[in-house]
Amino acid sequence: MLYNVAQLLKAPVGSDLRQTIAGKIDLRDADVVVVAPVTGEVRFQRTNQGILATGAADTVVRLQCVRCLEDFEQPLHIKFSEMFLPTVEVLSGHPMPPITDDLGFPIDARHHLDLTEMLRQQIILDLPDQPLCRADCAGICPVCGNNRNVTPCTCETQEDQRWAALTHLTLDDVPSEN
Repeated sequence: MLYNVAQLLKAPVGSDLRQTIAGKIDLRDADVVVVAPVTGEVRFQRTNQGILATGAADTVVRLQCVRCLEDFEQPLHIKFSEMFLPTVEVLSGHPMPPITDDLGFPIDARHHLDLTEMLRQQIILDLPDQPLCRADCAGICPVCGNNRNVTPCTCETQEDQRWAALTHLTLDDVPSEN
């Protein structure tokens, strides 16, 4: 997802350019499969340091439910606002000082701004911590291992004897703070 921003880098501060986003992202390193292209819109705005990219994008990822371990597809809506800094001065072609900290993403020497890495990172940040195929997922039976969403289970779960003494407690047993 490369965009040539040479003309925007020559423009005065505050100038902007709107573009559509359409492309694929690979997240195999995060053990997530992106099953739909990333689509959306981005606004590039010239700042005194470089270019601010703001926008939103949509995609669909395949995740594994933490309760039933079944794969499911989850739509994601990503919002972003990131700085991109030039590595070469646009008018003279002289190298700019290197980007030393995490102030932004680089714009390459040919003045191409690549949204791919920024979108990849944003998708990873927007993934749910505990992905569920549905809110009422019944999960897997701890006794027989059947998926309770597919087959109702008649197994009786055994109580953990370490917690048995707590089953007899009532709210009357709790001391009052008054």
